[in-house]
Amino acid sequence: MTMSHIVIVRAFKLGDETSCSKLTRDCVMSSLGATFCGMLFKEITFQLIILLAAIMFIFFGMPLTICLSVVPVVIALTYAGTYVSFAAKLTEIDTEVANIPRLYMSNAFSCYWVAEAFEPYLMTQHPKEVYYTIMTEEQFYQANVDVSLQAKKIVGTVGLCKSYRLDRSAWIKRLCVHEGYRRKGIASCLLNVAVQFAIDAGYSCANIVASEYTEEGRELCLKKGFELKQMYHKSILGSYITILMYELTYRIKPTQDDYAPRMDFVKEFLNQFQ
Repeated sequence: MTMSHIVIVRAFKLGDETSCSKLTRDCVMSSLGATFCGMLFKEITFQLIILLAAIMFIFFGMPLTICLSVVPVVIALTYAGTYVSFAAKLTEIDTEVANIPRLYMSNAFSCYWVAEAFEPYLMTQHPKEVYYTIMTEEQFYQANVDVSLQAKKIVGTVGLCKSYRLDRSAWIKRLCVHEGYRRKGIASCLLNVAVQFAIDAGYSCANIVASEYTEEGRELCLKKGFELKQMYHKSILGSYITILMYELTYRIKPTQDDYAPRMDFVKEFLNQFQ
């Protein structure tokens, strides 16, 4: 059986590190612009501009036109602070990707997957214009697809590992898809594989975190049955630059905490007859 454009979601294997590192780095940096613009329009940015301009005007007696020069200065500082935080994130990613075999592939309760595209060596169309058949590794072997004469490229990743903060819970991390291969169902398939793994591994829930600037990913998770667990502000550069984070959870099995309200109700009900 021959298909010209397919994407296979499979487990990570040695040799994928370089491609995974580049892909995750590119995905992180793709949100730099949106994050920077978001920071510019935060109230604290305007407050800082007004404060600095007022100090220059009142205490140093500078003309108003010169005082307005604080605007590009604040913009530059905001961009620099945002970029530094992203650079720190990239360092964290490089360290994690280099240790995928130990962090994700060394036990039965964690795993890392990649979405690998198979396409002709001479692509005449942009990937955005092409329809891709997406399948799991098991479906690929069952379909007996011949990809021996096709080029391959890692275009998506996702990982799942045990949470050491929450009992019987898992974290879904590094869900990302190459910009040219988005809106094709790849992220949806990656998420399905990770959630199914969490179910098979016996976890009570699977959690994922998304920022306010990754709305598409957040909407996908909500469509897949994830629920909003909490929102919090993550510090990027002190208390000046923060990002609103959304922690979403996919409930698999009821936890002891879920039973607690019911047990309290039962006890209260029985006490009425004592």
